[in-house]
Amino acid sequence: MTPACRARTAIAAMLAHPQATRRPTPSVKAARAALRPLGALSREARHREGAATAQELVDIAVGDALTDAFHLGRTYALSPQDLDQLHIVRLSGRPFPERINDRVAALVCYVGNLRRLAAAYGLDEDALLHQAEETYKHEIA
Repeated sequence: MTPACRARTAIAAMLAHPQATRRPTPSVKAARAALRPLGALSREARHREGAATAQELVDIAVGDALTDAFHLGRTYALSPQDLDQLHIVRLSGRPFPERINDRVAALVCYVGNLRRLAAAYGLDEDALLHQAEETYKHEIA
C-alpha cells in the first residue's frame, strides 16, 4: 500500500467518527479511529515496533501517519507548510478558504487530529511534524 493510499484509508475511517472534523479543537478519538484500520496502535504493532510504552507507539504511529499525510498532500499540490497553515485556520475557528475542497479539508483535519493525539500522550507535536517532514522529503528525493 502506498503512503497516499494509507492516508486515504485512515481518513475514510476518521470521517466515520462523529468528531472527525469538529472545530476548533481537533479530536484524539478521531485520530485513534483513523489509525485503527492501519493496525498502527495494536498490540501487534507495539511488538513489531519494539515499543515499550504506549507513548513510544504513538510517537511512531503518528510520525508515520503524518509522513503519509504529506504524501497525500502532494497529490493535492499542498506542501507540509500549506497543511500546517490550514491547520492553524481550523484552530482559529475561521472557515477554510473557498479553494479548499472536502478532500483537502479532511486531510487537514486528519493532520490536526494526529497532532492532538501526539500532544495527548505528552509528545512534542512540532518536533514530530518536523521529523515527519524530513522523512517525507527523504522519501520523495
